[in-house]
Amino acid sequence: MEGSATAERGASGNLRFALAKFRPTTLPATLVTRPALIDRLTAGAGQRLTVVAGSAGAGKSVLLSNWAEVRSPGVTSWLSCDRADADPVRFWAGFIEAIQMEVPGFGADAAGLLAINAMPADVTASIANDAAKLPPGSAMHRLRMLGEMCELRDHDLYFSLAETRDLLANFDVEVSAADLTQLHERSEGWAAALQMAALTLRGASDPARAIRALGASGHAIAEYFVSEVLDQQPPEVAAFMLDTSVLDELTADACTAITGRHDTAALLRHIDAAGLFLVALDDERTSFRCHHLARRLLRAELRARDRAHEQMVQLRAAEWYESTGDIRRAARGFLAARQADRALTVIQDRVITGFLHDPAPPAPPDVSMIDPSSLLDTPDRLLGLALDLLLSGNPARGSEYLDLLERARPTAPSDPKLMAAKALRFMLNGQADQAVTTALAARDIQERTQSAHEWNALTSIVLLRAYTWLEDFPAVEREAAAALAAPALTEPVKLVLVPGAQALAWFESGHLAQAADTAATADKDATRLGFSQHFFALDGLRALAGLALERRDFDTAERLTERAISISERRWPALAFQALLDRAAIWAARGQIQEALATVEAARPVLARTRSLLLARADELEGRLRLSLGDLRSPAELARRLAAAPRSLLLAKVALASGDHHAAQQHLQSPSLSDPRPRHALVRQLLLAADAMGRGDPMTAGILGGALQAAYEGGFLNTVVTTSPQLASYLIEHSKQLRNDAFMEQLVRAAVGVRAAQPDATRSGRVLTEHLTPAELRVLKLLPTSTYPQIAATLFISYSTVKTHLRSVYRKLGAATRSEAIARAVGLGLL
Repeated sequence: MEGSATAERGASGNLRFALAKFRPTTLPATLVTRPALIDRLTAGAGQRLTVVAGSAGAGKSVLLSNWAEVRSPGVTSWLSCDRADADPVRFWAGFIEAIQMEVPGFGADAAGLLAINAMPADVTASIANDAAKLPPGSAMHRLRMLGEMCELRDHDLYFSLAETRDLLANFDVEVSAADLTQLHERSEGWAAALQMAALTLRGASDPARAIRALGASGHAIAEYFVSEVLDQQPPEVAAFMLDTSVLDELTADACTAITGRHDTAALLRHIDAAGLFLVALDDERTSFRCHHLARRLLRAELRARDRAHEQMVQLRAAEWYESTGDIRRAARGFLAARQADRALTVIQDRVITGFLHDPAPPAPPDVSMIDPSSLLDTPDRLLGLALDLLLSGNPARGSEYLDLLERARPTAPSDPKLMAAKALRFMLNGQADQAVTTALAARDIQERTQSAHEWNALTSIVLLRAYTWLEDFPAVEREAAAALAAPALTEPVKLVLVPGAQALAWFESGHLAQAADTAATADKDATRLGFSQHFFALDGLRALAGLALERRDFDTAERLTERAISISERRWPALAFQALLDRAAIWAARGQIQEALATVEAARPVLARTRSLLLARADELEGRLRLSLGDLRSPAELARRLAAAPRSLLLAKVALASGDHHAAQQHLQSPSLSDPRPRHALVRQLLLAADAMGRGDPMTAGILGGALQAAYEGGFLNTVVTTSPQLASYLIEHSKQLRNDAFMEQLVRAAVGVRAAQPDATRSGRVLTEHLTPAELRVLKLLPTSTYPQIAATLFISYSTVKTHLRSVYRKLGAATRSEAIARAVGLGLL
């Protein structure tokens, strides 16, 4: 029978089904396998029920088809349903026939009942009786077992950043790290959007522009959403989804205010259960937000269908927000409703209040209808609007308004509010010196005039960050203490922002234990207060990511860094710049040097033309990356742009790489390295040890021992193995001579990982002509961290057997010594 034909006899005797109805979806050539979800489905097969529910285009069918493909034959039945299958007789007939594909004769009695239009209860009872007779291992049998329900929803199905990268690669599409992140953020991992974006990008001459246009009216994604999602809903549900798209947060009260309906709680429950792009914001599932891309598509469709109605809905939303005290969102609603005067009235003088209390700051206001020069007679309005733009993610336009205000008010420098706003602008651009000077001037005026209490919070926020960038860590502590003692500062500032800033300062200076405890507490409080996606959470996130990288937990470090990027990008330039550098450092530690360099280059334009001292951090990281590629000239040139201490350290590394030990000694004796901070002191000690190794100094073991003891006490791992390639090699080659403890084992394993990730590690051209046996591989895996007797004890084999296996391993690897064997095994990917 042909695949497109129908089954000759349906289960009920009257119905006919296409055979394709009982076959899983054909897997695409661009399939991204998702082992974590496959494992969850496999585990769920042993539970009472597994539910996979998600929005249209979320990838449900492909995931289940992939799972069915990897399962044992005969245990999976497939039934694709459409609107016609809402009829109970047709559904149960199809259900029976699906199982009959694997178990002939199943449900014969139930089929007979369906043929005479028996009640569904009799049919289901008969099916249950037949299911009890199915052999162990079949899905219906497992439905009888007790256990928790396995459930996969939209948030499980959405693609991760790594899966998004893999999907694009399967379409032969390559984009920059920044564009990849933007695509992932805008789509939130929605599979249908990503696939259509990949098709678009494959032929795009400007991928970045195509990604920015994602979700625009007329785009294939918008057409798919309207036809496959919106138009499939009952009219009242579609209208509800369109009208409420103007809300950032959907609650029954807010939706009632917008739509005038009194059944909004029931509608929200229906839309949530139907998987129509809602994300629950509370455990009770009474408060939601719309999926970011879906919301953009709905708002575009609302405007396209009826512009006047859209403005009326925006006005209702603005009045609702104003009644609840949410003045920043009220202002945006009034602007969208073309009522600029009302927008400026509510925003004046109350911007800081909204910023300090709102866990999810709104997007920048649309000021296209406002002529800023018309506000010169009302400077408080102009200042409030400028500050709102700065705080909400449009620093360029906010700066324009500040400049206009300064030119129009020659006495403005005595205004503490304007000074605080200028300090914020400097901070956003990473101009730390100017930010500190201006913030302190604003504070002096505030204290002398006893004015602008809420604006005091702004100066504290600016100073905490700027002092950290200047590496004035005592000043960070003083500012933190003052902020915690200030009665006007809110709980989120005191419990999230201030300790997060302290944690980052401690991490950067090298006090890792203090940083870890404080950052973890700040992160928990951010989650408890609803500020986990707020600007306030950034420093704590970056500290936690840095700590994860230090212990070489790359997945955790990358996950935390992606959170930081998603919060900061396109809103907070200096903070987005630093988060991108964090990502580059993680990729470098993974051995993805070219990707790391690309990320550094993507970060630089974020602070273009600011002359920020933070740009030196990009120079320093780029210098280290290029040095790892064997480039000695570029790092030496980049070092000239650095401050004294980092310049001396980078030049010492260049000198060691070129074998110039005299120059290395000179750089390492620089007075700039007398800094007592643990991180700088440790790196200097490690480089002195690397220099001793290169010179064959008999005191090498002692010098290195002191450095490793400092690393152990401070909790440093990644810093040790990445400071110098000589150190990594030494740890591998002398592992059996090092003290035998857990920290040293960690170091050696990490050194092996670094050696494996080195850019030239797999370019030797060697090929293993004779494969190692499983027994030889087991011995080889233990070689970097164990002595021969330890290997024998671990594997429960004799000492002589270990030696026999290793002789064979050395021969197959073409190695004469232990260190050569390890190096070549790393190069071949065996370690």
